[in-house]
This record gives sequence, C-alpha cells and structure tokens, in this order.
Amino acid sequence: MTNLSTRWITFTAFLLVTVTLALFMLRHASAAGAPRVQYRVVQSLPQDNNTRLEQELSMYGQEGWELVLVDIGNVTKPVPRYIFKRVEQP
Repeated sequence: MTNLSTRWITFTAFLLVTVTLALFMLRHASAAGAPRVQYRVVQSLPQDNNTRLEQELSMYGQEGWELVLVDIGNVTKPVPRYIFKRVEQP
C-alpha cells in the first residue's frame, strides 16, 4: 500500500511540474513572438477630389497602414475619420 501511495505522489508531482513548465514556456514563447499592432486616426483626408484621396490612401498603404474603418461621426454634421491599422512582426 505504501509503495502505491509513493508512486501516486511521485506521478502527481511529476505531472504538476511538467504542466507548470509547459504553461510557462507557452506563455513566454507567445509573448516574445506577439505582433505589435498600431492604430492611426486621420480626420483630414481630401474629400474634394477622388484622385487626391486615392493618392493619400496609397501613401498610407505603402507605409504599411491598412484602412479598417471609416467613421462619419454625427449624421447631421458628418466629419469622416479614417482609422488605419498596422501590424509589425517582431
């Protein structure tokens, strides 16, 4: 009976140590390799000319920014805000 209890305690301790190490390594690896996300909100893009707007959006795209949302704000007095996102890999 004592031999069985010793084996059970040893197995449980080994399992707990293994799970703890695995969780620690997983957390450390995911934090080190996590991408860095940046956001930019722009309110002053040219609205009068589609060509100018396309050039401005293309400039942001070349810098790695992706347009994710256009918020028009208040319906009675719309002021569009362009929200861009950029993901940098570590």
